[in-house]
Amino acid sequence: MSGSGTTSAAAPGRLTCTACPLLCDDILPASGRFANACTAGAEALVAAAATREPSAQVDGIAIDPAQAIGRAAAAIVRARRVLVTGLADATLESVALACDLAEVVGAAVDAADAEVAQTAGPTVARIGGVTADWEELRDRADLVVFWFCDPHDTHPRFVERFVRPAPAQAAARRTIAVGPAPVLAAGPTHLHLPLPREAAIDAARLLQTLLGTHEPDDRETAAACATIRTAIESARCVAFVTRRGADPVGLVSWSVTGLVQALAHSRTAFELPLGAGLDGSGANAAGAAAVSTWRYGAGGAIAAADRRGADFLPGESDARRLVSRGEIDCVLAVGRLSSSLEEALTARGSDLSLVRVAAAFPPRDDAARPAVRLRCASSLAAPTGTMLRGDGRRITLSTAPAAADSMTGMLTALIASVRAAQDGKASP
Repeated sequence: MSGSGTTSAAAPGRLTCTACPLLCDDILPASGRFANACTAGAEALVAAAATREPSAQVDGIAIDPAQAIGRAAAAIVRARRVLVTGLADATLESVALACDLAEVVGAAVDAADAEVAQTAGPTVARIGGVTADWEELRDRADLVVFWFCDPHDTHPRFVERFVRPAPAQAAARRTIAVGPAPVLAAGPTHLHLPLPREAAIDAARLLQTLLGTHEPDDRETAAACATIRTAIESARCVAFVTRRGADPVGLVSWSVTGLVQALAHSRTAFELPLGAGLDGSGANAAGAAAVSTWRYGAGGAIAAADRRGADFLPGESDARRLVSRGEIDCVLAVGRLSSSLEEALTARGSDLSLVRVAAAFPPRDDAARPAVRLRCASSLAAPTGTMLRGDGRRITLSTAPAAADSMTGMLTALIASVRAAQDGKASP
């Protein structure tokens, strides 16, 4: 299974890029440029060093950060029900503090990951799932199947770092792209089987059947599956690269999980689910899910933060639905939010208050509602703390102590202010 717990840190003189869950730790800064970084990563690193808006705002007006923290605490304590979300853009330390605050006020907790919004995905697809660290693919797999996904879209350097290097036990690696995207150029070691996305579930179930019964069929999907079966039967180690959260129900994930489970009985086989990547709201989506799981038993959709027993309600208490249904009247956004959640906030208008703690804010302002903005130092410009790479491996950004203007520093101050406000509210 993935998540070895290994600690990694960039070598001296190198940076760790937190633009996406790859957490590339081989970035070389020189003369304003960032060697090895993808386009998105280089742009993020340049933007992190640029001058930002004032460090604290209330309703669009710059004020002293300490006063802004007090106003934020008052809004949180005054609210009927609070949602703590974002989180995927924060370090493990900051996510833990955000959960601490959620427990103080009994807030809902959800990092807005697409999987917890699925009816079946996180509950069904992960039962017995066989996954691995990305280095396992790099070092062992002689067959890599891109299953209805193209990592270039969401994880720009994934193929470069983990697929292109040849496995130690073979002179060449075969790759197959199943789905609309070819992923790589056609050649002697790469094959593209163009199936529509609608065929994803049927293809997984049929391939599993073919591997067990060897009964071919003349349908297009069956023909593609027969080709994959032949490649699998000649491989020693098979890796399926997938993207989780792509369907609203979760049956695609479930079908691939069952396929890999069956394969693992006869040969080394595992799945590498990549998640949202650049399309998500932060590099530490795996870390946000892990902290929530450690505390509440699930990676999100927690109706009320309580370590003694929290309700996990996938497809019910995910952030977007809670906001859209009007069940939340205050949102604490820790880091960036997904575009769908931003749209849900906009649709709510002025009957919802918002507290943002982030290194950067969306282009649209929050003038339509009561809003407190607390700008913290970027993990790109002033790294400190730890994150989990997309496959669960622990990456140390820096061991430097957190500054007052870091996300952890601001959340620590906000928790203290919330407690003080609660004490004041309880006094006669």
